Order: sequence, then structure tokens, then C-alpha cells
Amino acid sequence: MFQSLVALLIFLTVMMIVCVGIVNRKVVRNRKSVVHLIWTAVFTAACYTAFILVPPGWHRLAVFMDGLYFLATDWLVVYLMLFAAAYTDVHPISKIPRRVIGLLAGVDSISFLINTFTNHMFDLRSLRSEKLNLYYWDVQFRFPHAIHRVFVYSIVLYSLLILLYRLVNSPAIYKNKYSSILVQTASVVGLNILCAVVDTKYDYSVILYASLAISICYLALYASPKKLLERIHSTIVGDSVIGLSAYDNNGKCVGVNRVARELLKTLEADEDIYATAERYLKEWQEEHGDSESNTVGEEKVLEKGSKKLYLFVTYQKFLDEKGRIQGSCFQFENRTEVTDQFRKEQYIATHDTLTGLLNRSAFEEECRRILSQAGEPYCMVCSNIQNFKLVNELYGSRVGDRLLIAQADILKGLAGKNAVSARMYADKFSTLMPKRCFRRQEFLEKLSKISDMNLVSSFRLHYYVGVYEITDLTEPVWTMYDKAVMAIDAIRGNYERSISYYRDELLQRILLEKEILGEFDRAIEEGQFAMFLQPQVSARGELVGAEGLVRWIHPVKGIMYPGTFISTLEKAGLIHKLDLYIWECAAGKLEEWKRKGRGNLSISVNISAKDFYYLDVCEAFERLIERYDFDVKSLKLEITETALMENVHETMKALDGLHALGYEIELDDFGSGYSSLGMLKDIDADILKIDMIFLQETKQAKRSATILKNIITMAGELGMPVITEGVETKEQADFLMEIGCDMFQGYYFAKPMSIEEFERKYFEE
Repeated sequence: MFQSLVALLIFLTVMMIVCVGIVNRKVVRNRKSVVHLIWTAVFTAACYTAFILVPPGWHRLAVFMDGLYFLATDWLVVYLMLFAAAYTDVHPISKIPRRVIGLLAGVDSISFLINTFTNHMFDLRSLRSEKLNLYYWDVQFRFPHAIHRVFVYSIVLYSLLILLYRLVNSPAIYKNKYSSILVQTASVVGLNILCAVVDTKYDYSVILYASLAISICYLALYASPKKLLERIHSTIVGDSVIGLSAYDNNGKCVGVNRVARELLKTLEADEDIYATAERYLKEWQEEHGDSESNTVGEEKVLEKGSKKLYLFVTYQKFLDEKGRIQGSCFQFENRTEVTDQFRKEQYIATHDTLTGLLNRSAFEEECRRILSQAGEPYCMVCSNIQNFKLVNELYGSRVGDRLLIAQADILKGLAGKNAVSARMYADKFSTLMPKRCFRRQEFLEKLSKISDMNLVSSFRLHYYVGVYEITDLTEPVWTMYDKAVMAIDAIRGNYERSISYYRDELLQRILLEKEILGEFDRAIEEGQFAMFLQPQVSARGELVGAEGLVRWIHPVKGIMYPGTFISTLEKAGLIHKLDLYIWECAAGKLEEWKRKGRGNLSISVNISAKDFYYLDVCEAFERLIERYDFDVKSLKLEITETALMENVHETMKALDGLHALGYEIELDDFGSGYSSLGMLKDIDADILKIDMIFLQETKQAKRSATILKNIITMAGELGMPVITEGVETKEQADFLMEIGCDMFQGYYFAKPMSIEEFERKYFEE
């Protein structure tokens, strides 16, 4: 028996030393708590073994060794608790209670040491077992020893609860980490309790203390972390968003994760997935040969029906220390979503989102590419809808969008191969196409079909098309585009024409416009603009007033007529400056005439449509009243139907303000618009100025005369004087007098003339 116990003690001690040696060579988590637990377990087992081996006559030594065993159990359970807390990362007890537990363990330990002399905890007596034929020490426990047991079992129970708590609340993959230690610890404690209850001669559980420490060392520091790492690696590989297929050194597939399985199925839907993976490896090796690099990556495209999968495939070989292949693997990174998103963003950056045509920047780049490879003549074709803004205002943007989409679809069909179309902005489209593909009549017929879509009902859409036949393929794209737009500008407002070709004369017009804009501000400052007057006479031939018309007295070019510069100033947003200048001239001249006793005469001035955008018109005419002394009613304000239609609500509001100041409003060019009668109903105009269109020669002269007569009669009933402009012959004048016209203006009576000539003719007679 003695020899067996000695051998057991030596074996356990050696195992402890080996475990501690392994622990001390590695820096791992929980190493410190495991080392303390191992050494305490060794010490506890050694003390109990020494106690058993004490001869019967050595009573005090036996009491001392058994006391060492009991105090060792105090620290064993304390370190078990600390290990359980560190291993599970559960620390429900703060530092102060832990220190109290350590203090109680220390007090208990001192009590067992004193017991050697006092026997207040326990005593021993030597008994002989006839059955075993040996002596053993029988323990006589005192009451204080029960307190020791309560302390020890409470700490053990607390440690088991920590392990149980972590076991219950951990994912399945971690449960084995805690269950193995929990079961073994509970088994040893259960055996200890059994030995105490049955009152066996020896506490057999002590032998398991050391084996439990060895097991904990193995499980906590090696087996569980390794197994957990393998499971985590397996989970990561299996659930990875990157496809992985692994091979041995002979090229046999040993594993394929879920993502790789789905991607490889694209190659062969019905074939065994491992065979597919092995075939893919062979094809890769045949394609890349015996590459010296251990890692090779490249982009691949896999076809899956009508869909393409964009992958980045990485092949990696694993070598041992002698350079021999241990195995290899493929990594499949699916970049389809990223690629699709990139292409979507690229599409948005280069295309118009509404029509699907290219945008401006992409159009320029594509035009350059096509023209650099062109082997035939090309042309630039631009198109837009007349008064498209009015479509949006009347029918809403949804109808406007449908028109734009329809126009884009037509351009796509007409452009053909080696052509490109783009939406420049709003309703402006541009197409670069081979000259042979542009068929004038077909182009117009296709565009006219949009009018048959019944999207707009009150008026017919009118398209303008500008064509520039390219003579120099190296010319800047935007120069080509501008020339096609110039062709449109040449016919804008002409409803009888839809297609216009660029001519060099248009460029001369552009240069003239730039010259006008460049000289305009200086011309205003230097007073180069002059007000000419065209007389207005009554039916009795008396002078009643004049219309103020502008002329540019250019220092080099001489007199420039309004047709030369008015449209340019309107497009540039400068017409309001010229109008302000003429209004000032008219107000000043009326003040002068009033002083000379000619206050009965009036001057009519025009208000342009653009004035309402750039000026507070009411405020401008109010300032004239403040600065000049003239009869307000003598300054007549002419406004056309076109100006009224651009912003009806704001214009009406401004006219009400002008009326409040005392000004009289002339409705100019009446009859030239599309809703004259509607305007007459809504506008509080004072004078009606009939457009000269009714006096022009026509096949329907009788009908024209009837319309004119009824307009004059209607105006009379509304209490509105009528001025007919454009009277050029005596016959026209006689006819107008016959049907009741009040006042006349035209070349038959007098042409526009300078103020000096006007005053000489009418004031000096």
C-alpha cells in the first residue's frame, strides 16, 4: 500500500510539473488562474497523501498533515472560483467580497495550523482494519469544522453556478467549452460528498483533485481553444461571403463552402460539385501553366443564363518548409453587386435619367470617338419643341415628360448605327449621325406623330430642327452643336418652317449680336439711342400723339433699326435697360411739350415682356411721375398679347398698379395672337391698337374687312378708342373711317421721324 501511494504521488507530481511547464512556455489567456489551480491541487493531493502515510504512533504529525490538507482545500476552492470567473468572464462579485473570501480562507487556514496543538477543529485516532490488515487514521470532527465545510462547499457551489450560467447563456458552439469542466468538477465534488456521507476510511476524491487539475489545464489551455477555433474557422469558412474551395496536394477537392458551391454550380448545374471544383482547378492550371507565384488573382466573368457574374478569383498554394505543395485553395469574391452598382452610377453619370439618352458630357466624348473613326460625311442635328414651357404649365410635367420620352425614342430609331443622341437640357436634343441617314421628310413625319398622341389638345406641337453638315471632323463638338442651334434660331417663331440648315450667314449674325452686346452699355451711356416718333392722327386729320420708336445712331454704321438689335437685347436680358432709357426720353419730352403748351399730345411707349422679369414696372413709372412734370395720361403704355401670355397673373397685377397711378394702357398688335378675344375680356385696357395684319392683301379680303369692322364696333361698345396701325394707302384710310375707326398710324400719314423733324413739321406749321 505504501509503495503504491508513493508511486501515485510521484506520478501526480510529475504530471503537475509537466502541465505547469507547458503552461509557462506559452502566453495564453487564463494561464495565471490555471497555474494557481494546478499548484494548489498538487499541494492538496500531496498533503493528503502524506497524511495517509504517517505511521500510527506519530499522532501530532498526522494531525498537522491532515490540517494542511484541510487548509489547502480552502485555497483550492478559492482558486477554483477565480479560475471559473476568469474562464467564463463572469465577475458578479466585486473586489471587496473577494478579499473578504480570501481573508476568511486565511483565518480558516490559521485555525487548522493551531489545531495541531488544540484539536478544536478535529482530532485523530489510529485504528486497525482487520479486513485490509492495515492501520488508518480515523478523524474526530469538532463543531468548528462544520463551518469550514460550509465555507468550502459554498465556494464550490458558487463556482459551479458560474460555469452553469455561462453554459446556459452561451451559443451552442461555446457550450462544450464550459460543459466538460463543469461535469468533471461536479463529479469530483460529488465523490467528495459521498465519501464524507458514507464515512469511508479514505477520501478517494482527493486523487481526482490532481487529475481534475490536469484535465482543466488540458481543456482550458489546449483542447477547448483548439476545438473552438476549429469550429469558428469552420463556421467562418462555411458562412463566408467569399467562396472557398480547398484541394489536397494531388488536386482532389476536400471542401467547398456554400458560396463557392453556388458559384461553381453556374459552370455545371447537374455535375457533382467536387468534380466541378476539380475540373475548374485543372482548367486554371492549364490556363496559367506552372506559375512560380504561390498566389495568383484575376477577374473572371461567369455566364448564368442572361445574367453575368463578375468574380475576382484568387488561387493560392500552401507549401511546407521544404517547398513541397501541401494543398491549395480558390477564393471566389463575388463582385457582381459592386460591379452592377458601379455601372449604375456610371450610367447615371453619363445618361439622362428620364429619356435614357446620353447627357452633355458623355455626348461630347462619344462624338469625338465616332468622328475620329469616321469614314463618311456626318451631320449634327438638333431639335426642340416650340413653347415647351407652356406645355408643362398647362398640362403638367408628367405630360411634358411623356413628350420628351417619345421624342427620345424617335431619335434612337432615326439615328441608326454609328450615331449617338443626347438630351442636352429641357426639350433640347442633339444627334450626331451619318449624313446619308438624315432623311428630311422621314424626320419630320416621325416627329409629327408625337402630335397624334393626344397628349395636348388645345394647340398643335411645332418642332424645330437645325442641321449642320459637318465639313471639318476635327472641329470642336460644341461648335458643331452651336451651329445646329443657330439654324434653329434662324426660323424660330416661323410656324411655316420646321427644318433649317446652317449657313455661314448665320455665323455673321452671331458675330453681329456679339458686337451689339459688346457696345450696348457704352451706347446707353453716350446717348447713341434716340427716340423717333411716328404720328398718330384722328379721323378728322388732327395730330393726337405719336408712338415712340427707338433708333441706334451708331457712330460708324449710322442709323440702325430695331430689327437689327431688339431681338439680341431680348435674348441677352438687356431690353429693360433700353426700355427704361426710352421711357425717360418720352417723359422728358412730354414735360417739355407741356411747358410749350403742347400738353394735349401723347407719346406711346412699349413695355416688353422681359421688363416684367427684370424690373418692378410700377415702381419705374412711379419714379417718372416724381422726376418729370407731365400729364400721366399723355404717356400711353403699349403692351402686346405675347407679353401678357408669358406670365398672365403677374402682368395683370402690374397693369392694375399702372392704372392706379393714372396711366392708360394700349393693347398693342391686337389680332396677331391666338386668344385675342379672351385677352380683351380679362384685361382692363383703355385703347385698342389693331394689328396691321387685317390691312394686308389676302384672298379673303371681304372676310378680313368684316372681322375688322366688328372688332371696331365691339371696341366702341366697350368704350375703347381704336388705333389702326399700318395704314399705307388712301383706300385703307377711307375704309377705316367708314367703319368707325378713331385714330390712325402708318406710312400714309407719316413715317417715323426724329424728334426735331417731328417738331418742325407739326409745331412750326
